Amino acid sequence: MERARFTYLLFLAMLVTAAHAQRDTTAQLAGTVRSSINGLPISGVMVAVRGSRVFDVSDSAGSFTLVGLPGGRHTVRIVYGDSLSYEQEIDLKRGKTVTLSVLLDIAAVELSPIVVEARSWRADRSLAGFYDRKKWGFGRFYTLADLDRRRGLSLRTLLSESGVRVQCGRGYCVPLSGGVVRPCVMSLYLDGMRLPADELEMIWVNELAGVEVYKHGVEVPLEFQTTFGRDCGALLLWSRY
Repeated sequence: MERARFTYLLFLAMLVTAAHAQRDTTAQLAGTVRSSINGLPISGVMVAVRGSRVFDVSDSAGSFTLVGLPGGRHTVRIVYGDSLSYEQEIDLKRGKTVTLSVLLDIAAVELSPIVVEARSWRADRSLAGFYDRKKWGFGRFYTLADLDRRRGLSLRTLLSESGVRVQCGRGYCVPLSGGVVRPCVMSLYLDGMRLPADELEMIWVNELAGVEVYKHGVEVPLEFQTTFGRDCGALLLWSRY
């Protein structure tokens, strides 16, 4: 009796193992679709993989999931109504789920679509990372919608609104954090690349899709910190072109 019971349990274990192995031969694709204007989720966006019959449509939270996909390099197609169609190649791995962060401008068709793997180096240095960090509650954020309401303002005026002091000399202006006695020059980044702080006046608000203001070094995201423990803060600017 015990031997028969053992044989039955072993048979069940083999079935489970075989089923698990079969599931691991396919890849999955998941993610969210958000507006590049304000970061809100977008529903009704079709996400499909060319060469397969698998597709999904983003729900009210902007989420989508595609299962049973073949591994390898594939083209993902993203379609929103008759106004937007975009394709990008991605690598799918068997037994793994690739999570995408998708940003679309479905209103003005002014910004190019952004399709990146979530929480990746590329995501951190794009508007996808901008909206991810906005959830943290650190720093001051200006979305494209916020910037459009301030169209015509100089970047210096915008920074003054967020509490950043801009000091100008002959032919230069730099953003400062800290007190009047011991001011500190903040780091300046444009599209993830560090710029000399005195190039601040060369950037216009109407050229930007997002602005992050971190007045204290402890608030600056790790990937944009230049010196550990430094408290100068940083400005992260994202262009719209």
